[in-house]
Amino acid sequence: MIDSHCHLDFNKLSKNFEDIILNSKKNNVTHLLSINTNPINFNKHLNLIKKNKGIYISYGLHPCEVNETKQLSIKDFDNNCKNQKVVGIGETGIDLFHSKNYLKEQIENFELHIEASKKYNLPLIIHQRNSENEIIEVLKNYLSYDLRVVFHCFTGSEKLLNFCLDNNFYISLSGIITFKSADKLRNTIKNYPLNLILIETDSPFLAPEPLRGKVNEPSFIKYTAEFLSNFFKLEIKEFEKLTNNNFFKLFTKVKKDNHL
Repeated sequence: MIDSHCHLDFNKLSKNFEDIILNSKKNNVTHLLSINTNPINFNKHLNLIKKNKGIYISYGLHPCEVNETKQLSIKDFDNNCKNQKVVGIGETGIDLFHSKNYLKEQIENFELHIEASKKYNLPLIIHQRNSENEIIEVLKNYLSYDLRVVFHCFTGSEKLLNFCLDNNFYISLSGIITFKSADKLRNTIKNYPLNLILIETDSPFLAPEPLRGKVNEPSFIKYTAEFLSNFFKLEIKEFEKLTNNNFFKLFTKVKKDNHL
């Protein structure tokens, strides 16, 4: 199995890093993609994961950080995206859940990440919260770029899902899909092409049932995988193989044989 989106540098995971990796190995997790959210922390994040062959990293500035740090430039991406450990751009996008005060800055930040995704031919990892229309409008301006995109922790509407489908974008499903309250989400994604689905923990957040409320970690991806294999009426091994292959098709810099 592969956890396509976690945050190993967040304190709840980094303080127990070796145990987290050991638990992942014990639960048949082979690769992790640890998502960078603030370039200020990038070098520390990279140093944390760089010795493990099966862990990769992204480069980007989370939309909720836009008002708290310097704006990025394309040179920032130039300095970091050639690293073999950097396999994706983001997470980026627009988040209007907490505040709409920085919408202009978030859009500019999002557009810069799109340009970097095109320049380095790296997948764009999108964070969307209360911002479907805004994100769709931005992406419409860049469809000629033939971008490779994943909407992480997908909880969107049928409108957003259809936009993803029209453009062959991936969606990544987190522990939220296992929640008893997620009937609407399950109904929305039930017919999405299986070859465009990834799975993730978004750890240390969003632990799946039956561990909801606990500190999440990559090894818990097995609960989401088991739930979704039943949901899609597939054998667990078949579902694991499918989502692993999807991950490698999207994140082409990841080396399949470099396991944890």
